[in-house]
Amino acid sequence: MQPAVLLVYGKGGPALEFLLPRLVSRALVDVLLADEPQRWQREMFERLCREVVTADPAAALPDEIVRAATMLQSDGVLTFSEFCVVATARACLRLGLPGPGEGAARSRNKALMRQAWQEAGIPNPAFRLVDSLEQLLAARAEIGGDVIVKSALGAGSIGQAIVPSGEDGAAAWHTVEDAAIAAQNSGLSEHGNRSGPRFVVEEIIKSSVDGWYDQPGYGDYLSVEGLVAGGTYHPICLTARLPTVPVFVELSNHAPCVLAPELQQRIADVCARAVDALGLDTCATHTEVKLMPDGTVRMLESAARAGGAAVTRELAEAYGVDLIGLQLSAALGERPAVPERLLLPEDARGAAASLSVIAVDSAGKPWSSLPPFRPDQVQWAKLVTSGTTVELVRGQSLPLGTPMPPFHPNTGVMAYAGLLLVRADNPLTLRDDCYSILDGLEDAMTRGADNA
Repeated sequence: MQPAVLLVYGKGGPALEFLLPRLVSRALVDVLLADEPQRWQREMFERLCREVVTADPAAALPDEIVRAATMLQSDGVLTFSEFCVVATARACLRLGLPGPGEGAARSRNKALMRQAWQEAGIPNPAFRLVDSLEQLLAARAEIGGDVIVKSALGAGSIGQAIVPSGEDGAAAWHTVEDAAIAAQNSGLSEHGNRSGPRFVVEEIIKSSVDGWYDQPGYGDYLSVEGLVAGGTYHPICLTARLPTVPVFVELSNHAPCVLAPELQQRIADVCARAVDALGLDTCATHTEVKLMPDGTVRMLESAARAGGAAVTRELAEAYGVDLIGLQLSAALGERPAVPERLLLPEDARGAAASLSVIAVDSAGKPWSSLPPFRPDQVQWAKLVTSGTTVELVRGQSLPLGTPMPPFHPNTGVMAYAGLLLVRADNPLTLRDDCYSILDGLEDAMTRGADNA
């Protein structure tokens, strides 16, 4: 008989059309809706899952998870949403089931995360916790120079801004406050306790690809995708990035990473220390670092869940690794079949990237027009190499025909129209094709609209 698992659904995480079939192939899946999905997503839940239950918005989400899991006799509980991780962790502790554990709060809250890493001696930028413009200015004075302010419970680059040393900071403060409110109004906010300082001020890390990549075109930060099972961390592979556009808006994520194997292992070893310092128990992890010109790294953040965008699918395409299945196995108390060592480019069978559809080119120049979002009308063969495929990730995209959102440097994923999965024969072709899409998509989408 298949085990029963309760999926706590909230915004974010892997696309539902990729996630759900992998879960239902292994378990009887019940769903607790912490957020209302799109109509087609609800229909998918109702078609593939045993039960679909809606959480009471007036009740605490951990209580709702415990109630649903008890009623449905769940053998495991898991979530792939950033905004439900802490609530799920607390519910699993009460239910006696494997889950992210007490460390989930440290992984979710940037203030607690920075404090944990500081205490453990993990390479960390200088930081201060702030809750007002006056505190922001005092923090900048203490840190020195330009700083960046971030929402402590933010995600997807929402609610962050650079505060130059020569400015009064008021404009940046109002920008991040407004972005945090907009995120909450859009449902891209925490399901649970939002107490404590709302923002973190950090030094701007002086990162560089110098001494790291033999190939140009990659960004000065990357991620380690992994899994914690029963308190033991397993780094699986690194995923690379294209450079961000201001203010640190992410464009793309790539597997495999083409860094030399010894450099990849060096990064994974630091990330293992960082994940251990958070005290996680059982969950997927997505750990981001900045590359320094002296050959060291600085920690950005580590989430107690699988990477967003199409990271889980990238791993499946590039390496044949099913991170969703591994997380499910761990949540059911099984021993997940994680790779025995860090996966490297020579282990890959192709290359895949998640590429954001955003009204800006690869250099950060906003589009001059905002055509309808119609990637289905784009002639991709004119933008990419023969053999490269481009696919719209429906579950992480706006409905076709929606006007393209204007680019704004401080609203992060709220300015995204959608997500593309790009697959190529090798990582360098993938890199080049992603640049070609970023720099040619405005014209291609405009022509597609004109020819419709």
